[in-house]
Amino acid sequence: MRFSVLLLVLLALAGCQYRGAKSKDYARPLPPGRNALEAVSADELPELTIATAGREQLREGIRRSLAYLASGTATKTYANGVAGFTREQIVASLTELDRILATAASDGELNDRIKAKFRAWRSVGCDDRGTVLFTGYYTPILPASRTQTAEYRWPLYRRPADLVRTGDPQSAAVTISLRKKADGSTEAYPERSVIEESGMLKGLEIFWLADPFDAYLVQVQGSARLRLADGSGGAGGNLVEIGYDGTNGHPYRSIGPELVKDGKIPGGRLSFSTMLGHFRAHPEDVPIYTRRNPRYVFFREVGGGPFGSIGQKVAGDISIATDKSIFPPGAPVLVETRMIVPPGVDPTNYAALRLDQDTGGAIRAPGRCDLYMGEGETNATRAGAQYAEGKMYYLILRD
Repeated sequence: MRFSVLLLVLLALAGCQYRGAKSKDYARPLPPGRNALEAVSADELPELTIATAGREQLREGIRRSLAYLASGTATKTYANGVAGFTREQIVASLTELDRILATAASDGELNDRIKAKFRAWRSVGCDDRGTVLFTGYYTPILPASRTQTAEYRWPLYRRPADLVRTGDPQSAAVTISLRKKADGSTEAYPERSVIEESGMLKGLEIFWLADPFDAYLVQVQGSARLRLADGSGGAGGNLVEIGYDGTNGHPYRSIGPELVKDGKIPGGRLSFSTMLGHFRAHPEDVPIYTRRNPRYVFFREVGGGPFGSIGQKVAGDISIATDKSIFPPGAPVLVETRMIVPPGVDPTNYAALRLDQDTGGAIRAPGRCDLYMGEGETNATRAGAQYAEGKMYYLILRD
């Protein structure tokens, strides 16, 4: 499984008071036995405006979702249904939505046909009233080298041979990472601090980066595009891609609250920008704080991505990341929130069709959704600014 994780996970999603938001537990788990989706009237759906280019991008995304749903992985994931829906229902829903996008003569007709053809299933959210926190994520493009130099000194590592995983890494099931010892028994894999301080991964370096916090951010994101200084990217020129290839099995711990607790950043000013500014000005603090997060991520070189958790390429302003253990992978979703772009400008109302094609380490609740913005610095700014409540509706074809 390859996935990307939002940058705002650095700030501790449950700690939304740092961003001036209302105090809500957006990460509240779904209660046992509860469905994450509830049927609501299609009249509740917001009106959509989609340009021709946007329709084509959505149709391409639908083709990718359908490719996933035709796979053995999807058959296994949907064996007992997800959120009460079968794989066949999701395929039928995507197929009909594609037909509507291709043939609706106007936005008005598109909206009317969606409401006539589909039932709306709204996420119960963090409060059983449908409230969902929408944040953003992106794929960074960072300078890197295949070899260590005076400039490129901070490594990213391949998955070590002694890391073993139980469960199905291609499904929504929980996967446990362990360390296999010489006698064949297993133990918990070491935490980040032990890995970094011991040098136990020496020789497994896959790429080297020029900034220690960039190397940490790639681990938070779970994937990246790298611009190689020596032009050794092969067919891709000087650009290569790396994707997630496992973790040490420890839980993620946000470092943003740690900076606030130690007085490095005032609580009311904590943001990705202020965190980045602090570490750029004080690089000596990077290992002090990143080692408080025990989770460590390993990588492999990939091509054709970036990829989402369903094994298909994600697309900016098309793909979303949700908890795939409670929401149907690959399904069409109508999201309604506020888009905070550009930073400093009043938020604008946002309603759009999206496709549920990814997940993330912090996306583990019905009250969380992550909007994929795209690649590069412009989309990094968009992703870092996005933080707003809204609602999320899955579109399932009527019987």
